[in-house]
Amino acid sequence: MNAQQIEHLLQRYWDGETTVDEERQLRQFFNGDHVPQHLLRYKDLFVYEKFMQQDHLGDDFDERLLKQVEMPVVKAKSVSIFSRLAPIAKAAAAVTMLLALGNLAERTLLQDYHQMAVNDTIGQQITSPSVALGDDAEGGELQVKDSLSRQLKTIEQQESIKK
Repeated sequence: MNAQQIEHLLQRYWDGETTVDEERQLRQFFNGDHVPQHLLRYKDLFVYEKFMQQDHLGDDFDERLLKQVEMPVVKAKSVSIFSRLAPIAKAAAAVTMLLALGNLAERTLLQDYHQMAVNDTIGQQITSPSVALGDDAEGGELQVKDSLSRQLKTIEQQESIKK
């Protein structure tokens, strides 16, 4: 077969018009030793079957591949009910501790506030009827005057600081 016939068959091949016999002729031509220089670029396209027959996987390919990929068997870890509930128990304990500390802080602050209210003489006079309306009118009056004078001094100091 000459180069012109091969070029014509190649054109038909690219157009998709070749028959099975014509494609076999192209493969035989390119598998031969006398391929013109300008057609060498198409040689690899038609000789791939010859190379594929030489490089096959073999009958034992699956076995060889499985041996290379074989992984050790890993057993699942058994999880007890305690280990599943441990995070929830820890969270509940933390919330309980926070609430207990908050309650303790609140009680301490309330006791301090109550103690300050008891020590305040004006508070005693207003909240304690025995002091406000006591039998000793002069003692009660002195306490009221003393408390009022302290309050006036505090107000005057605050006003002088503002100026």
